[in-house]
Amino acid sequence: MSNKTIYNCHNHIFTHENVPNGYFPLFLVQAARIGLFRWALRGVMKLIVPWTKNDKVHRYAAFIKAAYRKSQEENLKVLIGYYPAGTKFIILPMDMAYMGAGKVKEDINRQHDEVARLANSLEYKDVLIPFAHIDPRRPGSLDRLSSLVEREGFKGVKIYPTLGYGPDDKVLMDKIFPYMVQKNIPLLAHCSPGSVNSKDMSKEEAHALADPYNYKKVMDAFPELRICLGHFGGIGEWRRHLDEQKNVENPTWLTKIIDLMRSGDYPNLYADISYTIFNFQENAPFLKILLEDEKILPNVLFGSDFYMVESEKYSEKRLSIDLRATLGESAFWMIANQNPTKYLSG
Repeated sequence: MSNKTIYNCHNHIFTHENVPNGYFPLFLVQAARIGLFRWALRGVMKLIVPWTKNDKVHRYAAFIKAAYRKSQEENLKVLIGYYPAGTKFIILPMDMAYMGAGKVKEDINRQHDEVARLANSLEYKDVLIPFAHIDPRRPGSLDRLSSLVEREGFKGVKIYPTLGYGPDDKVLMDKIFPYMVQKNIPLLAHCSPGSVNSKDMSKEEAHALADPYNYKKVMDAFPELRICLGHFGGIGEWRRHLDEQKNVENPTWLTKIIDLMRSGDYPNLYADISYTIFNFQENAPFLKILLEDEKILPNVLFGSDFYMVESEKYSEKRLSIDLRATLGESAFWMIANQNPTKYLSG
């Protein structure tokens, strides 16, 4: 057994108190706070999930299972329990207050405060790597970020464009990204059409904001900024890539990310395999082939998307073991140790 450290680069531990009331249809966020109703709803989801490939249904099921635990710390303990001692976890808060889905019971400041408390505690300081979720539409976003980085030790930034803004947003380009380059901290950006979307625009408009090609402008302006595109384009785009004929006019997001990496123009562009790899039987063989490309392998990161995958048939532990066996020791440790170390530190 290797004594190297595994880095899981994509995880969530926020609770239902950080989810807007209108995230689920029909007041389900509030209703699921009632234990008996939540138990019944989980039973229904268990019947539906095995028979559907609808990404949103799987995400709803995961939310119901994990988001209603009592605290972020309780979710963190479940996550840690799946991995060998010493594993490190990038934790990604979620700021959904501006997605047009109603009120959030606990705002992003309190969510960040709790992540900071955990990250700086004796129990978790060596395993938790905190990222700040920055929505550029919030007033004072740079001041908030600088406080989290310089006072609380946050190590990176998460953005989620499908909530209603592009990666080339003026606040990001003029304030956030220059500060990140100055402080040598990386960006992790949601990059999958299967996602949490703004309720104030169409699904197509929200998805277009997260298109991988949108990052060309960012990378051209800030070539030193290390950017990870979360989910490597997403399960749906991987399925389209593997099942459909090549579409030159409408390439898959997977194709776009691969093209950006192979171009050699963007050496600081990464992608993580979170959530996408839980469609293991379909996607693991192609990932193994993809990682044989020397232009791709150095820029792929291991991540699971806990807790969004808790409803899937693969447990976190089983996935990481099966992935290691499928990829082989060399490739697995590249994406789970060497690449994450480079991504985090530069």
